Amino acid sequence: MNKESIQRFELAELLLQYDYLSNTLLCRSSVEGKNLWIRKIEDGGYILDADENEEKIFISMESGEKSGQFVVLNKKDGLTDWFIPGKAYMFRLYLNSVYLIFVDGDDNFFLIKASSEDGSKLWHHPVNNRLHSYNINNEFVTLSYNDGTTEILDSGTGIHLR
Repeated sequence: MNKESIQRFELAELLLQYDYLSNTLLCRSSVEGKNLWIRKIEDGGYILDADENEEKIFISMESGEKSGQFVVLNKKDGLTDWFIPGKAYMFRLYLNSVYLIFVDGDDNFFLIKASSEDGSKLWHHPVNNRLHSYNINNEFVTLSYNDGTTEILDSGTGIHLR
């Protein structure tokens, strides 16, 4: 791994080191200090963000201004559990779901709620590019925009409430 091209992400008990020149991801146990696995990430790019749950590592990758992939890896062996093609601008894990902001080829932005287990889409909602944050709880997803407006969605169904 080339030290100038390394990205590092510290998770709860794991350290990820990604070399974006060779598209190689190393996973180390931060508790035991030993390497767990190393693998190449197909179609690489840069890692925008990484997070984890008990069994999986969630990685948002960018390979161009609007291109990339959202990759979910098994913690034990680094194998890909599932992925979604496209750049995820933001993502958050909440309970058994992952909430992602994606853009399509026509510059339309969407909030997608997917199962964290298999990546199946549960619902999606169009958002505009002025979105700066979103908050998730058991009942609602609140979308906050730069112009001060907000939208509130039912977190279970994605139905627009206000």
